[in-house]
Amino acid sequence: MISFQKASKLGIASEDLELNDKTQTQKKFLIRNDCSQETIEDIRRIYGNVVFSDPLNAEDFDKSIQKIYKNKSIIDDEHMISLGETISLDEATQSLLSKTSIENNNDDAPVIQMLNSIITQSLAKGASDIHFETNDESFDIKMRLDGNIINILSLRPEISSRIISRIKILGQINISERRLPQDGRVTFKLGKQIIDVRISTLPTGSGERVVMRMLGKQNQLIKLNKLQMPENIYNNFKSQVRKPHGLILVTGPTGSGKTTTLYSAIDSILNLGLNIMTIEDPIEISFPGISQTQVNSKLGLNFAEGLKAILRQDPDVIMVGEIRDPETASVALRASITGHLVLSTLHTNTAYGAISRLRDLGVDPYMISSSLNCVIAQRLLRKYCLNCRNESINLGGKSSDQLFKLDGCEQCDYSGLHGRIAIFDYLNINAHLKNKISDGDLLIKEDSINERSNLSNEAINLVEQKVIPKFEAVRMTLNDNE
Repeated sequence: MISFQKASKLGIASEDLELNDKTQTQKKFLIRNDCSQETIEDIRRIYGNVVFSDPLNAEDFDKSIQKIYKNKSIIDDEHMISLGETISLDEATQSLLSKTSIENNNDDAPVIQMLNSIITQSLAKGASDIHFETNDESFDIKMRLDGNIINILSLRPEISSRIISRIKILGQINISERRLPQDGRVTFKLGKQIIDVRISTLPTGSGERVVMRMLGKQNQLIKLNKLQMPENIYNNFKSQVRKPHGLILVTGPTGSGKTTTLYSAIDSILNLGLNIMTIEDPIEISFPGISQTQVNSKLGLNFAEGLKAILRQDPDVIMVGEIRDPETASVALRASITGHLVLSTLHTNTAYGAISRLRDLGVDPYMISSSLNCVIAQRLLRKYCLNCRNESINLGGKSSDQLFKLDGCEQCDYSGLHGRIAIFDYLNINAHLKNKISDGDLLIKEDSINERSNLSNEAINLVEQKVIPKFEAVRMTLNDNE
Protein backbone atom coordinates (compact mmCIF):
# COMPACT_ATOMS: atom_id res chain seq x y z
CA MET A 1 0.00 0.00 0.00
CA ILE A 2 1.37 3.40 -1.03
CA SER A 3 0.01 6.33 0.97
CA PHE A 4 -1.34 9.50 -0.61
CA GLN A 5 1.52 11.56 0.85
CA LYS A 6 4.12 9.16 -0.48
CA ALA A 7 2.53 9.02 -3.93
CA SER A 8 2.59 12.81 -4.12
CA LYS A 9 6.21 12.96 -2.98
CA LEU A 10 7.63 10.25 -5.25
CA GLY A 11 5.43 10.86 -8.28
CA ILE A 12 4.14 7.30 -8.47
CA ALA A 13 0.83 5.69 -7.47
CA SER A 14 -1.01 2.43 -8.00
CA GLU A 15 -4.32 2.56 -9.84
CA ASP A 16 -5.48 -0.26 -7.55
CA LEU A 17 -5.01 0.49 -3.84
CA GLU A 18 -5.45 -3.16 -2.85
CA LEU A 19 -1.96 -4.33 -3.74
CA ASN A 20 -2.21 -7.44 -1.56
CA ASP A 21 -4.83 -9.12 -3.73
CA LYS A 22 -3.34 -12.54 -4.55
CA THR A 23 -5.58 -12.98 -7.59
CA GLN A 24 -4.27 -9.85 -9.25
CA THR A 25 -1.51 -10.88 -11.63
CA GLN A 26 -0.55 -7.43 -12.84
CA LYS A 27 -0.42 -4.12 -11.02
CA LYS A 28 -0.82 -0.80 -12.83
CA PHE A 29 1.06 2.32 -11.73
CA LEU A 30 0.75 5.95 -12.73
CA ILE A 31 4.00 7.89 -12.89
CA ARG A 32 4.70 11.63 -12.97
CA ASN A 33 7.20 12.97 -15.48
CA ASP A 34 9.72 13.74 -12.73
CA CYS A 35 9.57 10.27 -11.13
CA SER A 36 13.11 8.92 -10.79
CA GLN A 37 14.27 5.75 -12.51
CA GLU A 38 15.45 4.42 -9.15
CA THR A 39 11.92 4.69 -7.75
CA ILE A 40 10.51 2.89 -10.77
CA GLU A 41 13.05 0.07 -10.41
CA ASP A 42 12.35 -0.22 -6.66
CA ILE A 43 8.59 -0.49 -7.31
CA ARG A 44 9.21 -3.12 -10.00
CA ARG A 45 11.36 -5.14 -7.62
CA ILE A 46 8.97 -4.84 -4.67
CA TYR A 47 5.65 -5.45 -6.43
CA GLY A 48 6.77 -7.85 -9.16
CA ASN A 49 4.68 -7.86 -12.34
CA VAL A 50 3.83 -4.19 -12.91
CA VAL A 51 2.84 -1.93 -15.80
CA PHE A 52 3.62 1.80 -15.81
CA SER A 53 1.60 4.54 -17.49
CA ASP A 54 3.09 7.08 -19.84
CA PRO A 55 4.64 9.92 -17.79
CA LEU A 56 2.00 12.47 -16.74
CA ASN A 57 2.54 16.15 -16.10
CA ALA A 58 2.14 17.35 -12.52
CA GLU A 59 -1.42 18.66 -12.96
CA ASP A 60 -2.77 15.49 -14.57
CA PHE A 61 -0.98 13.28 -12.05
CA ASP A 62 -2.42 15.22 -9.08
CA LYS A 63 -5.94 15.01 -10.50
CA SER A 64 -5.57 11.26 -11.04
CA ILE A 65 -4.33 10.44 -7.55
CA GLN A 66 -7.02 12.65 -5.99
CA LYS A 67 -9.62 10.44 -7.70
CA ILE A 68 -7.81 7.23 -6.72
CA TYR A 69 -7.42 8.12 -3.04
CA LYS A 70 -10.75 9.92 -2.64
CA ASN A 71 -12.46 8.97 0.63
CA LYS A 72 -9.69 6.47 1.42
CA SER A 73 -8.38 6.30 4.98
CA ILE A 74 -4.79 5.99 3.82
CA ILE A 75 -4.72 9.72 3.11
CA ASP A 76 -4.02 10.02 6.85
CA ASP A 77 -0.54 11.13 7.90
CA GLU A 78 0.16 7.69 9.30
CA HIS A 79 -1.41 4.32 8.74
CA MET A 80 -1.68 1.36 11.04
CA ILE A 81 -0.26 -1.96 9.91
CA SER A 82 -1.32 -5.20 11.54
CA LEU A 83 1.57 -7.58 12.18
CA GLY A 84 -0.85 -10.50 12.45
CA GLU A 85 0.57 -13.97 12.91
CA THR A 86 4.31 -14.18 12.36
CA ILE A 87 6.68 -17.11 11.89
CA SER A 88 9.78 -17.63 14.00
CA LEU A 89 12.91 -15.65 13.22
CA ASP A 90 14.75 -18.85 12.22
CA GLU A 91 12.00 -19.77 9.75
CA ALA A 92 11.93 -16.24 8.35
CA THR A 93 15.72 -16.30 7.90
CA GLN A 94 15.62 -19.64 6.07
CA SER A 95 12.86 -18.35 3.80
CA LEU A 96 14.74 -15.14 3.00
CA LEU A 97 18.01 -16.96 2.30
CA SER A 98 16.43 -19.71 0.23
CA LYS A 99 17.61 -20.13 -3.33
CA THR A 100 14.18 -19.17 -4.67
CA SER A 101 14.08 -15.92 -2.70
CA ILE A 102 17.64 -14.92 -3.65
CA GLU A 103 17.06 -15.58 -7.35
CA ASN A 104 13.72 -13.74 -7.35
CA ASN A 105 14.32 -10.27 -5.93
CA ASN A 106 10.79 -9.29 -6.93
CA ASP A 107 9.34 -11.67 -4.34
CA ASP A 108 8.88 -9.43 -1.31
CA ALA A 109 7.01 -11.94 0.89
CA PRO A 110 10.17 -13.32 2.58
CA VAL A 111 11.31 -9.76 3.38
CA ILE A 112 7.93 -8.90 4.90
CA GLN A 113 7.99 -12.10 6.97
CA MET A 114 11.53 -11.38 8.15
CA LEU A 115 10.81 -7.79 9.19
CA ASN A 116 7.56 -8.74 10.94
CA SER A 117 9.37 -11.51 12.83
CA ILE A 118 12.14 -9.12 13.93
CA ILE A 119 9.63 -6.54 15.16
CA THR A 120 7.49 -9.14 16.94
CA GLN A 121 10.49 -10.69 18.69
CA SER A 122 11.78 -7.26 19.73
CA LEU A 123 8.40 -6.32 21.20
CA ALA A 124 8.15 -9.63 23.03
CA LYS A 125 11.52 -9.01 24.66
CA GLY A 126 10.73 -5.38 25.50
CA ALA A 127 13.36 -3.82 23.21
CA SER A 128 13.35 -0.04 22.88
CA ASP A 129 15.17 0.16 19.52
CA ILE A 130 16.01 -2.06 16.53
CA HIS A 131 19.21 -1.35 14.60
CA PHE A 132 19.89 -2.38 10.99
CA GLU A 133 23.58 -1.88 10.21
CA THR A 134 25.08 -2.43 6.77
CA ASN A 135 28.77 -3.34 6.88
CA ASP A 136 31.23 -4.47 4.22
CA GLU A 137 31.06 -8.10 5.31
CA SER A 138 27.63 -8.44 6.94
CA PHE A 139 24.22 -6.92 7.52
CA ASP A 140 23.76 -6.89 11.29
CA ILE A 141 20.41 -6.61 13.05
CA LYS A 142 20.52 -5.63 16.71
CA MET A 143 18.14 -4.60 19.47
CA ARG A 144 18.56 -2.41 22.53
CA LEU A 145 17.36 -4.32 25.55
CA ASP A 146 17.56 -2.80 29.04
CA GLY A 147 19.94 -0.19 27.63
CA ASN A 148 22.28 -2.81 26.15
CA ILE A 149 22.82 -3.51 22.42
CA ILE A 150 22.37 -7.19 21.55
CA ASN A 151 23.10 -8.70 18.13
CA ILE A 152 20.20 -10.93 17.11
CA LEU A 153 21.04 -11.72 13.49
CA SER A 154 23.79 -11.31 10.89
CA LEU A 155 22.98 -11.67 7.20
CA ARG A 156 24.86 -11.24 3.94
CA PRO A 157 25.28 -7.54 3.04
CA GLU A 158 23.43 -7.92 -0.28
CA ILE A 159 20.23 -8.61 1.68
CA SER A 160 20.31 -5.15 3.26
CA SER A 161 18.76 -3.19 0.37
CA ARG A 162 15.64 -5.39 0.32
CA ILE A 163 14.96 -5.06 4.04
CA ILE A 164 15.80 -1.35 4.19
CA SER A 165 13.54 -0.62 1.21
CA ARG A 166 10.71 -2.39 2.99
CA ILE A 167 11.29 -0.31 6.14
CA LYS A 168 11.29 2.88 4.06
CA ILE A 169 7.99 1.94 2.44
CA LEU A 170 6.44 1.36 5.86
CA GLY A 171 7.75 4.71 7.12
CA GLN A 172 6.66 6.63 3.98
CA ILE A 173 10.28 7.51 3.27
CA ASN A 174 11.72 8.18 -0.19
CA ILE A 175 13.11 4.78 -1.17
CA SER A 176 15.22 6.21 -3.98
CA GLU A 177 17.11 8.66 -1.72
CA ARG A 178 20.16 6.93 -0.28
CA ARG A 179 22.52 9.90 0.11
CA LEU A 180 20.76 11.91 2.82
CA PRO A 181 19.43 11.10 6.32
CA GLN A 182 15.64 10.68 6.40
CA ASP A 183 12.97 10.27 9.08
CA GLY A 184 9.63 8.50 9.03
CA ARG A 185 7.07 6.85 11.25
CA VAL A 186 4.61 3.97 11.16
CA THR A 187 2.10 2.47 13.56
CA PHE A 188 1.88 -1.29 14.06
CA LYS A 189 -0.88 -3.27 15.71
CA LEU A 190 -0.06 -6.55 17.41
CA GLY A 191 -3.13 -8.01 19.05
CA LYS A 192 -4.44 -5.26 21.33
CA GLN A 193 -1.06 -3.55 21.48
CA ILE A 194 -0.43 -0.43 19.35
CA ILE A 195 3.19 0.49 18.69
CA ASP A 196 4.28 3.84 17.31
CA VAL A 197 7.63 3.41 15.53
CA ARG A 198 10.00 6.24 14.64
CA ILE A 199 12.34 5.42 11.74
CA SER A 200 15.67 7.11 11.09
CA THR A 201 17.97 6.38 8.13
CA LEU A 202 21.61 7.43 7.83
CA PRO A 203 24.00 6.91 4.90
CA THR A 204 27.37 5.41 5.87
CA GLY A 205 30.47 4.35 3.97
CA SER A 206 29.19 0.77 3.81
CA GLY A 207 25.57 1.53 2.97
CA GLU A 208 22.49 2.77 4.76
CA ARG A 209 21.90 2.32 8.46
CA VAL A 210 18.38 2.31 9.92
CA VAL A 211 17.13 2.59 13.50
CA MET A 212 13.52 1.87 14.48
CA ARG A 213 12.52 3.28 17.89
CA MET A 214 9.60 1.40 19.43
CA LEU A 215 7.10 3.48 21.39
CA GLY A 216 4.21 1.46 22.79
CA LYS A 217 1.11 3.65 23.04
CA GLN A 218 -0.12 1.45 25.89
CA ASN A 219 3.05 1.97 27.90
CA GLN A 220 2.31 1.14 31.50
CA LEU A 221 2.16 4.17 33.75
CA ILE A 222 4.18 3.80 36.95
CA LYS A 223 2.69 5.45 40.01
CA LEU A 224 4.93 8.00 41.72
CA ASN A 225 5.16 5.91 44.89
CA LYS A 226 6.27 2.91 42.82
CA LEU A 227 9.37 4.55 41.31
CA GLN A 228 11.43 3.32 44.28
CA MET A 229 12.66 6.80 45.18
CA PRO A 230 14.33 7.11 48.59
CA GLU A 231 11.68 8.23 51.08
CA ASN A 232 13.15 11.71 51.64
CA ILE A 233 13.32 12.37 47.88
CA TYR A 234 9.80 11.03 47.33
CA ASN A 235 8.29 13.23 50.03
CA ASN A 236 10.13 16.37 48.83
CA PHE A 237 9.33 15.76 45.18
CA LYS A 238 5.66 15.02 45.91
CA SER A 239 5.29 18.31 47.79
CA GLN A 240 7.03 20.25 44.97
CA VAL A 241 4.65 18.83 42.36
CA ARG A 242 1.73 20.23 44.34
CA LYS A 243 3.05 23.80 44.39
CA PRO A 244 1.06 26.34 42.34
CA HIS A 245 4.00 27.67 40.33
CA GLY A 246 7.70 27.25 39.64
CA LEU A 247 9.95 25.02 37.54
CA ILE A 248 10.70 21.35 38.22
CA LEU A 249 13.45 19.71 36.16
CA VAL A 250 14.33 16.04 35.70
CA THR A 251 17.83 15.46 34.32
CA GLY A 252 19.85 12.54 33.03
CA PRO A 253 21.16 10.98 29.82
CA THR A 254 18.94 9.69 27.02
CA GLY A 255 17.03 6.60 28.09
CA SER A 256 17.31 7.21 31.83
CA GLY A 257 13.56 7.33 32.48
CA LYS A 258 13.09 11.10 32.74
CA THR A 259 9.77 11.12 30.89
CA THR A 260 8.46 8.25 33.02
CA THR A 261 9.14 10.32 36.15
CA LEU A 262 7.32 13.33 34.68
CA TYR A 263 4.32 11.18 33.73
CA SER A 264 4.21 9.76 37.26
CA ALA A 265 4.29 13.29 38.69
CA ILE A 266 1.41 14.38 36.46
CA ASP A 267 -0.58 11.28 37.36
CA SER A 268 -0.26 12.18 41.06
CA ILE A 269 -2.10 15.50 40.52
CA LEU A 270 -4.65 14.46 37.89
CA ASN A 271 -7.64 14.67 40.22
CA LEU A 272 -6.88 18.04 41.83
CA GLY A 273 -9.06 20.13 39.50
CA LEU A 274 -6.15 21.50 37.44
CA ASN A 275 -5.88 22.34 33.76
CA ILE A 276 -2.88 20.22 32.77
CA MET A 277 -1.40 20.57 29.28
CA THR A 278 1.67 19.08 27.61
CA ILE A 279 3.88 19.59 24.56
CA GLU A 280 5.78 16.38 23.79
CA ASP A 281 7.91 14.62 21.21
CA PRO A 282 6.52 12.00 21.10
CA ILE A 283 3.40 11.46 23.19
CA GLU A 284 4.36 8.20 24.91
CA ILE A 285 1.38 7.72 27.24
CA SER A 286 -2.12 9.08 26.67
CA PHE A 287 -3.81 10.64 29.70
CA PRO A 288 -7.60 10.99 29.77
CA GLY A 289 -8.68 14.45 30.86
CA ILE A 290 -5.57 16.41 29.90
CA SER A 291 -4.52 18.07 26.64
CA GLN A 292 -1.42 16.60 25.01
CA THR A 293 0.18 18.19 21.94
CA GLN A 294 2.65 16.47 19.62
CA VAL A 295 5.64 18.41 18.28
CA ASN A 296 5.60 18.64 14.47
CA SER A 297 8.81 20.27 13.25
CA LYS A 298 7.82 19.98 9.59
CA LEU A 299 4.88 22.29 10.26
CA GLY A 300 6.89 24.63 12.50
CA LEU A 301 5.37 23.38 15.76
CA ASN A 302 8.39 23.01 18.03
CA PHE A 303 8.56 23.05 21.83
CA ALA A 304 8.83 26.84 22.01
CA GLU A 305 5.90 27.53 19.67
CA GLY A 306 3.77 24.85 21.31
CA LEU A 307 4.51 26.28 24.75
CA LYS A 308 3.55 29.79 23.64
CA ALA A 309 0.22 28.46 22.33
CA ILE A 310 -0.44 26.51 25.55
CA LEU A 311 0.04 29.67 27.64
CA ARG A 312 -2.99 31.16 25.86
CA GLN A 313 -5.11 28.17 26.95
CA ASP A 314 -5.36 29.08 30.68
CA PRO A 315 -3.17 26.20 31.97
CA ASP A 316 -2.31 25.47 35.60
CA VAL A 317 0.35 22.83 34.96
CA ILE A 318 2.49 22.54 31.83
CA MET A 319 4.75 19.65 30.89
CA VAL A 320 7.42 20.43 28.29
CA GLY A 321 9.01 17.25 26.93
CA GLU A 322 12.50 18.76 26.80
CA ILE A 323 14.21 22.12 27.14
CA ARG A 324 16.76 21.96 24.35
CA ASP A 325 17.14 25.52 23.01
CA PRO A 326 17.33 29.09 24.35
CA GLU A 327 13.83 30.07 23.22
CA THR A 328 12.14 27.12 24.94
CA ALA A 329 14.18 27.75 28.09
CA SER A 330 13.19 31.43 28.16
CA VAL A 331 9.47 30.80 27.60
CA ALA A 332 9.38 27.94 30.13
CA LEU A 333 11.04 29.93 32.90
CA ARG A 334 8.89 32.99 32.29
CA ALA A 335 5.78 30.77 32.42
CA SER A 336 6.93 29.35 35.76
CA ILE A 337 7.11 32.78 37.40
CA THR A 338 3.73 33.92 36.11
CA GLY A 339 1.53 31.50 38.04
CA HIS A 340 2.16 28.19 36.23
CA LEU A 341 3.83 25.00 37.39
CA VAL A 342 6.20 23.84 34.63
CA LEU A 343 7.74 20.36 34.50
CA SER A 344 10.44 19.51 31.98
CA THR A 345 13.66 17.58 31.29
CA LEU A 346 17.27 18.57 30.64
CA HIS A 347 20.25 16.57 29.43
CA THR A 348 22.81 16.98 32.22
CA ASN A 349 24.80 14.48 34.26
CA THR A 350 23.96 15.84 37.71
CA ALA A 351 21.17 17.70 39.45
CA TYR A 352 23.24 20.80 40.14
CA GLY A 353 24.51 20.69 36.53
CA ALA A 354 21.03 21.86 35.49
CA ILE A 355 21.85 25.38 36.68
CA SER A 356 24.94 25.56 34.45
CA ARG A 357 22.97 24.14 31.54
CA LEU A 358 20.27 26.80 31.87
CA ARG A 359 22.95 29.49 31.96
CA ASP A 360 24.52 27.98 28.83
CA LEU A 361 21.11 28.37 27.17
CA GLY A 362 21.23 32.10 27.89
CA VAL A 363 18.88 32.26 30.88
CA ASP A 364 19.75 35.07 33.30
CA PRO A 365 20.79 33.91 36.80
CA TYR A 366 18.02 35.95 38.47
CA MET A 367 15.43 34.14 36.31
CA ILE A 368 16.81 30.75 37.36
CA SER A 369 16.78 31.63 41.06
CA SER A 370 13.24 33.05 40.83
CA SER A 371 11.70 30.11 39.00
CA LEU A 372 13.55 26.89 39.85
CA ASN A 373 11.97 24.83 42.65
CA CYS A 374 13.94 21.57 42.49
CA VAL A 375 15.95 19.27 40.23
CA ILE A 376 15.98 15.48 40.12
CA ALA A 377 18.78 13.59 38.37
CA GLN A 378 18.35 9.91 37.65
CA ARG A 379 19.88 6.85 36.03
CA LEU A 380 18.62 3.40 35.07
CA LEU A 381 21.00 0.62 36.13
CA ARG A 382 20.91 -2.93 34.81
CA LYS A 383 20.10 -5.55 37.42
CA TYR A 384 21.39 -9.08 37.82
CA CYS A 385 19.27 -11.79 36.26
CA LEU A 386 17.68 -13.46 39.29
CA ASN A 387 18.01 -16.87 37.67
CA CYS A 388 21.83 -16.74 37.44
CA ARG A 389 22.76 -14.00 39.93
CA ASN A 390 24.95 -16.19 42.15
CA GLU A 391 27.05 -17.35 39.19
CA SER A 392 27.53 -13.73 38.06
CA ILE A 393 28.63 -12.65 41.55
CA ASN A 394 31.09 -15.54 41.72
CA LEU A 395 32.59 -14.38 38.41
CA GLY A 396 33.42 -11.03 40.03
CA GLY A 397 30.25 -9.03 39.52
CA LYS A 398 30.40 -7.63 43.04
CA SER A 399 34.10 -6.74 43.03
CA SER A 400 35.20 -5.78 39.51
CA ASP A 401 35.18 -2.11 38.43
CA GLN A 402 35.88 -3.09 34.84
CA LEU A 403 33.08 -3.91 32.41
CA PHE A 404 33.15 -7.58 31.45
CA LYS A 405 30.82 -10.18 29.92
CA LEU A 406 28.84 -12.29 32.35
CA ASP A 407 27.99 -15.86 31.34
CA GLY A 408 24.26 -15.49 31.96
CA CYS A 409 21.56 -17.99 31.08
CA GLU A 410 18.84 -18.51 28.50
CA GLN A 411 16.38 -16.38 30.49
CA CYS A 412 18.59 -13.27 30.16
CA ASP A 413 19.91 -14.03 26.65
CA TYR A 414 23.23 -15.02 28.25
CA SER A 415 23.98 -11.48 29.39
CA GLY A 416 23.68 -12.07 33.14
CA LEU A 417 21.49 -8.95 33.37
CA HIS A 418 17.74 -8.59 33.23
CA GLY A 419 15.61 -5.53 33.97
CA ARG A 420 16.66 -2.14 35.32
CA ILE A 421 16.30 -0.12 38.50
CA ALA A 422 16.29 3.66 38.93
CA ILE A 423 18.52 5.70 41.23
CA PHE A 424 17.81 9.34 42.04
CA ASP A 425 19.63 12.51 43.04
CA TYR A 426 17.62 15.41 44.48
CA LEU A 427 18.50 19.10 44.65
CA ASN A 428 16.15 21.40 46.57
CA ILE A 429 16.59 25.05 45.58
CA ASN A 430 16.41 26.64 49.04
CA ALA A 431 16.94 30.31 49.94
CA HIS A 432 20.72 29.86 50.31
CA LEU A 433 21.08 28.35 46.82
CA LYS A 434 18.72 30.91 45.28
CA ASN A 435 21.00 33.68 46.56
CA LYS A 436 24.10 31.97 45.18
CA ILE A 437 22.45 31.41 41.78
CA SER A 438 21.21 35.01 41.64
CA ASP A 439 24.73 36.29 42.41
CA GLY A 440 26.07 34.21 39.52
CA ASP A 441 28.16 31.86 41.69
CA LEU A 442 28.86 28.36 40.40
CA LEU A 443 27.40 25.62 42.55
CA ILE A 444 29.62 22.82 43.80
CA LYS A 445 28.68 19.63 45.54
CA GLU A 446 29.50 20.98 49.01
CA ASP A 447 26.92 23.74 48.55
CA SER A 448 24.09 21.26 48.32
CA ILE A 449 25.26 18.08 50.02
CA ASN A 450 22.66 18.44 52.79
CA GLU A 451 19.88 18.85 50.26
CA ARG A 452 20.54 15.86 48.04
CA SER A 453 21.06 12.13 47.87
CA ASN A 454 24.17 11.15 45.97
CA LEU A 455 23.83 8.94 42.88
CA SER A 456 27.09 7.13 43.59
CA ASN A 457 26.00 6.26 47.13
CA GLU A 458 22.70 4.91 45.84
CA ALA A 459 24.50 2.77 43.27
CA ILE A 460 27.03 1.37 45.76
CA ASN A 461 24.17 0.45 48.12
CA LEU A 462 22.60 -1.58 45.31
CA VAL A 463 25.92 -3.35 44.74
CA GLU A 464 26.09 -4.31 48.42
CA GLN A 465 22.51 -5.54 48.25
CA LYS A 466 23.47 -7.78 45.27
CA VAL A 467 21.00 -6.03 42.98
CA ILE A 468 23.47 -4.72 40.38
CA PRO A 469 27.10 -5.57 39.46
CA LYS A 470 29.79 -3.13 40.55
CA PHE A 471 30.89 -2.33 37.00
CA GLU A 472 27.34 -1.13 36.27
CA ALA A 473 27.44 1.21 39.27
CA VAL A 474 30.80 2.62 38.17
CA ARG A 475 29.79 2.92 34.51
CA MET A 476 26.58 4.82 35.18
CA THR A 477 27.90 7.23 37.83
CA LEU A 478 31.32 8.13 36.38
CA ASN A 479 30.29 11.77 35.90
CA ASP A 480 28.49 12.13 39.21
CA ASN A 481 31.36 14.02 40.80
CA GLU A 482 31.93 16.48 37.99
